[in-house]
Amino acid sequence: MARNKSHIIVGIDIGSYKTKLAIVQHFNNPKIFPKILQIVETESEGLFHGNIIDEKEVAETIWKTIEKLDEDLQKKIRYIVLALGAAGINSIWSSAFIINSNINGEITSLDITRLEEEAEKGLTNFKNRKKIHIIPIKYKIDQNEIQGNPLHMFGKRLEGKFLFILSPILYIEKLEEIMKTLNLEIDEIVAGPLAECSLFLSKKEKMAGTAIINFGHSTTSLLVYENNNPILLSILPYGSNNITNDIALGLSVSLEAAEEIKCGRSELPIAKRKLEEIIEFRIADICEKINLELEKINRRELLAGGIILAGGGSELFHSDYLFKYYLKLPIRFANDELIKKTNKQLADTNFAKAVGLTYFAPIISEKYAIKKYCSIFINNVLALLKRLLP
Repeated sequence: MARNKSHIIVGIDIGSYKTKLAIVQHFNNPKIFPKILQIVETESEGLFHGNIIDEKEVAETIWKTIEKLDEDLQKKIRYIVLALGAAGINSIWSSAFIINSNINGEITSLDITRLEEEAEKGLTNFKNRKKIHIIPIKYKIDQNEIQGNPLHMFGKRLEGKFLFILSPILYIEKLEEIMKTLNLEIDEIVAGPLAECSLFLSKKEKMAGTAIINFGHSTTSLLVYENNNPILLSILPYGSNNITNDIALGLSVSLEAAEEIKCGRSELPIAKRKLEEIIEFRIADICEKINLELEKINRRELLAGGIILAGGGSELFHSDYLFKYYLKLPIRFANDELIKKTNKQLADTNFAKAVGLTYFAPIISEKYAIKKYCSIFINNVLALLKRLLP
């Protein structure tokens, strides 16, 4: 029997509170389920609302996380997919059309690229930002909507509607520089919420209209899927750490004591109702900001699939009830679908992003591997020459 080829893919999720790493074995045979070999985490340093404020500390955090891997797995790190999770990452819609100049009217890959470029020209507020993903939502040929990719179809006028996902360019440049100092090459960069959706959403939910809300430490991310496409992505600079700060101010206690109280690990110095009011006020504020995002796509209180809640902040007492009350949508936790999608290998939603990232790795063909190793070799030679030359 022929041996099934496999590749080791590493997903790195650099969060404001914890940096998580998943190392997953993916098989070329789609009938064989990916195998999670190890997941590790380290407390993050050098980040604020997901943005990098100290590059050296972030580099040390990543290296400490890698060192927690089993020694034999460290040696197998070849392909790395990195999550982007900074506040300020968001999505913008843009539409465009082109006139097909081919004599026979066939639509080629060059035409689709030209259409994407035209749509990009229509973006506003693009300064100091970099596109991470271009996601085609809808195509029309000669004003007739088509299903799927228009490649090799025929027509004169090609129209397209696209979702652009953008990130602050400085954030990406810092991440790339950090990985370079660690001698780690990034194979793919993915917006964090997209990595989660591969493990949290069923096919029905992707079609019906469903939002994933990751209520994290310093950020809250929102991803809305409908008709099997993402239609909104946004990362807001608010998280459960804001509740810690609110408790510290409201109860006049230290931040450490406030964190213990928030997590239910400490005796309350006041009536329980006072604490509940503080938590409710902050979650209500975050929900209003989420509703404002949903209004941009006319989906406020209008998602048939409701809300899937994830992230460390979702573990707070009654958080699901509060999100349901203020968003006025059905809500459930992400655990059940996660267990199903990972073949019972993972139940902790905090690692979903790191594991989900590995599903976004490029197809590791022999051609891709040779190209990658040649690139690494050339870069090493250039670095050596740079050190040797005066």
